[in-house]
Amino acid sequence: MAAGGRVGHDPKTVRYFEEHTPDYGVGRLGLALDFVRRTPGAESLLDVGCGTGAKLAQIAADTPLRGLHGLDPSARSLERARERVECTTHVGSILDDEVVASLPRDFDFVLIASVLHHLIGRTRRASYALAAQALRAAVGLLRPGGHLIVLEPVYAPALAMDAVFYLKKGVSSVSDRRVSLFGSTWNNIGAPVVSYFTNERLEALVRGAGMPIVEREIEPLPLPAPVGAFLRKTYTTLIAGPAGAAA
Repeated sequence: MAAGGRVGHDPKTVRYFEEHTPDYGVGRLGLALDFVRRTPGAESLLDVGCGTGAKLAQIAADTPLRGLHGLDPSARSLERARERVECTTHVGSILDDEVVASLPRDFDFVLIASVLHHLIGRTRRASYALAAQALRAAVGLLRPGGHLIVLEPVYAPALAMDAVFYLKKGVSSVSDRRVSLFGSTWNNIGAPVVSYFTNERLEALVRGAGMPIVEREIEPLPLPAPVGAFLRKTYTTLIAGPAGAAA
């Protein structure tokens, strides 16, 4: 993917989510839901990479928001989202300038949950640039006083994730077959390619989009042996916005 212009998600990644994970988990939306409920007068939210609408349905059930929008490159997933929750849907990528220009620019919240590590360039550096572009585009869709909510699975050390990135790149270039290591599915090799961040890198990217981080939650997630001996994982929520003191 090249930054800017008419850009879409990798078709292999879109197909993976349509076939393997049609309902992405909502179990770690706790801080995001709580923050939305604590924000007086908020009415609207855009879920970037909404899939089949599981997150939007949870938000509709647990918050007073009613102006719900979903953005996703899969038209099939958006059809299912509209069936399960009252929302406005938009087909396309947050990396596509024309799609972004067509969206409203007055959201109280833009949510990007478990999306950034799927924005893949030719190299890790190029992938970081795509994540930064997505965050800047998301911030541009907020009304004055709005908030950006980012949720990501985060891994360390970075060198291990460099190796995973290029290994998955190599395998997926010759085959769509997914190979599981150590009997686990989280660390499968092959499509989709992922570019995971450390917490330091993720926070730097969010700040680089022009908004201070006002709340954060970093939840450690133990990994099974033998992976846990050399990798650390958290599920991280960052909320950025002009209100409150930067954390």
